[in-house]
Amino acid sequence: MDAKPRHAIWLGVEGGLLILLGVLALLSPLVAGVTVALMVGWLLVMAGLLGLASAVGGRTRLHAGWSLASAVIALVAGVVLLFNPLIGGLGLAALIGAYLLLDGITLVGLSLNHRKTGDRAWGWMLASGVFDLILAGVILALSAAGSTVLIGLVIGLDLIAAGAALLILRRSVNRDGGVSAGAAVPVTGP
Repeated sequence: MDAKPRHAIWLGVEGGLLILLGVLALLSPLVAGVTVALMVGWLLVMAGLLGLASAVGGRTRLHAGWSLASAVIALVAGVVLLFNPLIGGLGLAALIGAYLLLDGITLVGLSLNHRKTGDRAWGWMLASGVFDLILAGVILALSAAGSTVLIGLVIGLDLIAAGAALLILRRSVNRDGGVSAGAAVPVTGP
């Protein structure tokens, strides 16, 4: 079997499965949000246990107290998430809400600055800033369960977008043969 068709098949399989997982997350966003919080909880517990082992095993290390404190914080945060994963969803949503609030304020200010310079597109930036402020308000007003649902929805949409991108790439590989090994791949974005 040619490498191109095999590669295209796996792109299709991965893309299809990601879309399926995304749809499942959208159908049950609370379960998806709780799952993300539980995964983060387990990661923090493992990091805390490794940090404790390192702090105890390396007693002569400089700043062992700080290392021990860091390990205990990770361990406690992980255990809290495992016993109450809704807190994790609330924390992630609060972080997203705070970002959108600050970004919205910044975009409104920037748009007003563009208006002073005569830029005709300043209204689009203003609209984007106001949209960010509205989203921030909605997110920050959510309950713990609502915040966790939001995280589940974001994860579901992200999985669907990633799956769709892989299916589009698969089509490109089938049609054009894809990018040859060693060829320069143009990078776009920031």
